[in-house]
Order: sequence, then structure tokens, then C-alpha cells
Amino acid sequence: MIKAILKDLIITGNPNIYGKLQFTETEDIGDDFYLSGTACIGTEDTDGEDNFDFGIITPKALAKELKKNPKVILGKHYFIVDKFDIEAITQIINEILSEYQAETWEELAAMLRPYFRWEYENTTYLTEQELFEMIRKEKNRE
Repeated sequence: MIKAILKDLIITGNPNIYGKLQFTETEDIGDDFYLSGTACIGTEDTDGEDNFDFGIITPKALAKELKKNPKVILGKHYFIVDKFDIEAITQIINEILSEYQAETWEELAAMLRPYFRWEYENTTYLTEQELFEMIRKEKNRE
């Protein structure tokens, strides 16, 4: 069985609003923000990692979004916080990851779907036969 570990955490925002693009430590940016997060997740036995994206939003910013566009906002892939605390976000991600293990990386990544958008989600891969067929068709077009 394999287990996922957090290898890096990237949190970005609008530099015109926050004065910077990336946050690397906890800062007081108030209680009205929406930031983008990327959890770089892999396994202990590999150097590789995949990106798992999520949003970080406060209740105040969420209320503003609902006023601008009064539709339903699905809570999937959002971390709702009262203040920006990178240590707390890191801790909750590590807690989430500690709950899951699987036989394959793809199975493990699928288990994380309620919390994150996996960079390879909804990606289809060609089989070797399909790839050669595509190449053959291209050569015939020339």
C-alpha cells in the first residue's frame, strides 16, 4: 500500500490586492480574501509529485461572491477559513493525507477528489496501439 505525503504547498493571490503573488508564511491579510492553493503531493519513495489545487476563502469573501452571482457555490475543493494561517492549512492537508492509502497512485489520487482538483483528473491516455494508429493516419495525410 502507498501513502501520500505533502511535499510542498504553494499559495497564491492577486498581487494588486495583497502586494505579493505567493505566500510562504502566515500573514495578516484580513478576513476578506480568496486565494489559490496547490498541494504538491507524492509518496515517500519517489521524488515526483502531482499538483492538487484548492481554493482558500473566508466567509466574508464567500458572501460577496454570492451577492455578485447568487447561484449555488459548491463547497468541493474549498477550504473555508476565518483568517490566513499557512500552518493550519498545512496541518489539515497532512491530516487528510494520513487517512488514505491505496494500491496505486491513481487510486490514491482519486480518493483525494473531495478535497482537491488533481492536475490529471479527467485526463485520458492513448494506448500504444492508439498512438501508433494516430501516427499512421498522420503519415497517410502527408
